[in-house]
Amino acid sequence: MNLQWRTRLNSLRANRPDTVLVDRSVRRATTVDITVPHDDNLVKDIKEKVSKYLDLAHEITAMWNVESTVIVPIVVSVNGLLAKNFDRHLKKLPLGCWIKSRIQKAVVLETARVVRRCLTLEP
Repeated sequence: MNLQWRTRLNSLRANRPDTVLVDRSVRRATTVDITVPHDDNLVKDIKEKVSKYLDLAHEITAMWNVESTVIVPIVVSVNGLLAKNFDRHLKKLPLGCWIKSRIQKAVVLETARVVRRCLTLEP
């Protein structure tokens, strides 16, 4: 298995996914892109991530000689809301179901930290 993190892959518009996991044993690549939008932009950002990395997925398939490339958008709103298809996307990754609550918790805690810093004007 090969794991790439924030690596520039080519000259396409979307050329730097957050994580690319290449599993040579099954000849499959998985691109993971994580975003934390406002609640109103949740569904829009999921569609944007998938369409943005579609060309890159084709390029990865050819470049690394894999049979398929899967695009996994991990999109959690700043308030911890998840889209209806979040579980379907998460199942594409070799992770357990425990990760869902940890992702939500991390996003909500970071949002609280940012708001607290802005309200108290701490560095």
